[in-house]
Amino acid sequence: MIGHVDRLALFIDGSFVYNCAKRMGWNVDHRKVIEHFPKGYSLYNAFYYAPITDWNDERQQKFLDALIFMGYSVRSREVRGEAPNFEAHLTTDMLLSAPRWDVALVASGAAQLVPAVEAVRAMGREVHLMGIPELTDLDLRSATDRFIDLRDYRELLEREGGGRRVYPDVTQELDQEQEMMEYSPEPENDPEPEEGSSL
Repeated sequence: MIGHVDRLALFIDGSFVYNCAKRMGWNVDHRKVIEHFPKGYSLYNAFYYAPITDWNDERQQKFLDALIFMGYSVRSREVRGEAPNFEAHLTTDMLLSAPRWDVALVASGAAQLVPAVEAVRAMGREVHLMGIPELTDLDLRSATDRFIDLRDYRELLEREGGGRRVYPDVTQELDQEQEMMEYSPEPENDPEPEEGSSL
């Protein structure tokens, strides 16, 4: 008889993880995240929330395409001069999908998620929070079952090699609509993004 395998759901706020990466001084590899954390689980889905500053920007479209290629379900919306604020969307996805997973890994530091986390835990679900302490709300951290400090996972999750490209950073200088950030290029036949409007 085959034993039960818990189902895992990932909820990744790309802008939050990018800000964590800037604080840590190294870039998170999105592919490594979706490959490492589901080990020992059955992956239900991996939601990735990505702000876009210009739908006509080919670089941003390639970034989204690469995430989808890796297996993420990408949630994106256009932002111009304001913070991304994907908390409502993440909360909705978490609550609606809760019957389909047993454990959630959430990469966010927003206090607005506390009611949703408490609700799914009341349903018997387990919630793990990933980030770095200085960017994570204490109430949110207290509401979850486990805190995963990204700094402890550098060896497993760091993006390595490659040159550099520019990519918009909508989390900084919000009074400017087209701030630029950096991410490394991916092979042409297997695109792989880095932290940008972004794990």
